[in-house]
Amino acid sequence: MANCNTSFREYNSKIRLSDENRSLLIKVRETLRKRMENGYQLFEEKERGGNVLEFQSQGSFVMDTIITPEKEDFDLDDGVYFIGKLEEKNRPKPSVFHNWIIKAIDKDNDHEDVIDKDTCVRVQYKRGFHIDLPIYYACKMEHPELSHKKNGWITSNPVEFIGWFEEKANSSFKKEYLYETKLFSQEFDKWLTDMRKKNCQLRRIVRYLKSWADLKRKEMPCGIEITILTAINYKINDRDDLSLYSTLMNIKNYLLGNGFKCPRPTVPVGEDLFKHKSKEENEYFLNALNSLIVSAKKAIDNESEIEACIEWKKHFGDRFSKTNIYINQTSPKKDLTALHTIASMSKPYGYIYKYKK
Repeated sequence: MANCNTSFREYNSKIRLSDENRSLLIKVRETLRKRMENGYQLFEEKERGGNVLEFQSQGSFVMDTIITPEKEDFDLDDGVYFIGKLEEKNRPKPSVFHNWIIKAIDKDNDHEDVIDKDTCVRVQYKRGFHIDLPIYYACKMEHPELSHKKNGWITSNPVEFIGWFEEKANSSFKKEYLYETKLFSQEFDKWLTDMRKKNCQLRRIVRYLKSWADLKRKEMPCGIEITILTAINYKINDRDDLSLYSTLMNIKNYLLGNGFKCPRPTVPVGEDLFKHKSKEENEYFLNALNSLIVSAKKAIDNESEIEACIEWKKHFGDRFSKTNIYINQTSPKKDLTALHTIASMSKPYGYIYKYKK
């Protein structure tokens, strides 16, 4: 039985966001925060209405499940919080808050573009990355509402989601790190450093599946959906390839057993994130999932690690490779031939599976 654990760990080192790019995102994030703070202070007091700005990093960057996509740019989500006392009925429309942020940023035309999306303001940098700025209003940081240009104010709390995921990862994360950043900044920085050093298996499995979904694009689930399905169905193992296979099987059984739903674990609890997906989109994902499962089983059952890597590479692309494992094989000639075929592998053919919606 082929053991591709080392190959997966090498793959993880390629798709995981590098320290250099991590530092770049932090530097740009801090610059943007200062620009927003300074720009917002130039607004008339009456226009600001007593609201003050605060910021909170969120999502995959904090959880260290962030990847460097092969085809797209990398990114960071940085929540912008208007802290005030206005009830929803007395607030300006969400689009007004978006416009405030766009105006406060004061776009640098030579280096970036600012895009006003429904759920955030995106600052796109020409160097190949972007910063998404979801905008919230909150009387308290623990109860924010997302400013959605089409759907109005939506109950949403990214800190609670981080807390949920970190509990699954058995880390020592405390939500106070983000709710009370000034009091716990040193503790949070230490936790981030320690957490990245440990690089637990659940985070790696999430990265593998996010990279797989990124390569296929089309109707594949987004990052938060992949993260939820993986965390709910994660199966620990000493080997990443075996853990991934078991997790994939659990995800498939979970989806088929619950009507193909992806329930949000935090507010609004139980919301089905797949509710707006079409039958065709779900079938595409299920077909891709089953195709990966079939290849995973072939890879694990294969005696040759080279041939096992070929199966995995069908789904994880050119960054998944191993060039020296043939040394340990019993049939070097056969495996060397297989090694030369890796680079030319085409996209996998899958089995079409139907499900009842």
